[in-house]
Amino acid sequence: MERNTYATSTFIAAPLPAVKSYLMQGESLSEYTLFSRMRERVDDTTWLGTASGYQSGLYYHVRQRAVGASEVVEWHCGTERGRYYHVYPMFLFEPSYFGSREQGTYYHWISFVDPARGTAMIAEGLPTVHRSEARSLKAQLERREGHKRPIAGTVALRSHTIYVDAPIADAAAFLADPARATEWGYLLRRDGDRTFDEYDREVEIRITAHDLGEYRVIEHDTHYREADTVIRTPFVLIPAAVAFARLEARGFVLHRISAWPTTGERVVGKQ
Repeated sequence: MERNTYATSTFIAAPLPAVKSYLMQGESLSEYTLFSRMRERVDDTTWLGTASGYQSGLYYHVRQRAVGASEVVEWHCGTERGRYYHVYPMFLFEPSYFGSREQGTYYHWISFVDPARGTAMIAEGLPTVHRSEARSLKAQLERREGHKRPIAGTVALRSHTIYVDAPIADAAAFLADPARATEWGYLLRRDGDRTFDEYDREVEIRITAHDLGEYRVIEHDTHYREADTVIRTPFVLIPAAVAFARLEARGFVLHRISAWPTTGERVVGKQ
């Protein structure tokens, strides 16, 4: 399993545009993070500041991407301006993306840390620190919306990550082919041109692939015909050379995101 990728998620009771705008500002890091403090704005998208786990200054550079119905805010960090070796994509989803009718934003923060460059404190403390910072981010934004307490979401995002030693283009083509879903999709089977789950319920596999240049996002939707319900699972495929800023690195990191009800269980989909 991949041990250098960390992820944390939370529901934020604030509109997605407001969440995105807040995340795009380096000054916001000074408010919600444990010890990332911006000291100087270098240009429109770059700041110089401090950070937990480091004994020197750190440059922070922000980028943004649109991925279909979702948004991505990326923070890139490094000790030299323009040479960034920490990549932190933050995915923002409307609740409707996962079939929820509530108002707000589902926030999923992925961190790739090159073990050769990261300090011991980062490896030991990053998961706990990022969970705390995600809660702080939630509080900062929900307070601005007038909330006096944390607002719970109706689903919880979970993720799983593996390293794959294969060309990313081959993997993307494989995962983007609905006809091959039963080759890797657990408990799915094909009967002629039809696909069924483990309870013999007919499903239709719908896949949307996004080529973002540096990495790929593949949205895998399982449509349960009888219930007219869609279970959506996005995959993030990022080359190890990009994730860890190592040109010689082989293969890619496969990160899968899924949504689960916080009460009860799914009526359709894997249990």
